Amino acid sequence: MKLPIAILLAAAMTLPGCAGVVAADATRKETRALIAKVMAAERPGVDAEAAAVCVQKAMSVVETGTMGLGDTSVVSAANRDRILEYAQRPDAVACLDALAATEAAG
Repeated sequence: MKLPIAILLAAAMTLPGCAGVVAADATRKETRALIAKVMAAERPGVDAEAAAVCVQKAMSVVETGTMGLGDTSVVSAANRDRILEYAQRPDAVACLDALAATEAAG
């Protein structure tokens, strides 16, 4: 029986000591790495790691956790579509545009 991702995230956040923080941090890093793979392919002229930070900032905690707890070894079509959708959010667009402008000027 699989538990919903939200329950797993809630459980991770209530772990004693810093275990919950470590689990959440690992999930964020997995998500950011996956986003960077998509950004490298979609925006080759922009630093993929920085672009991933832009997109991830526009995501909710649940969205980040759900993506990070899934298979992040390969970019699935569904994850690619989700990441591109998140990249179209106003906060992500503003950050990505600023990043592109900074890199073009540098």
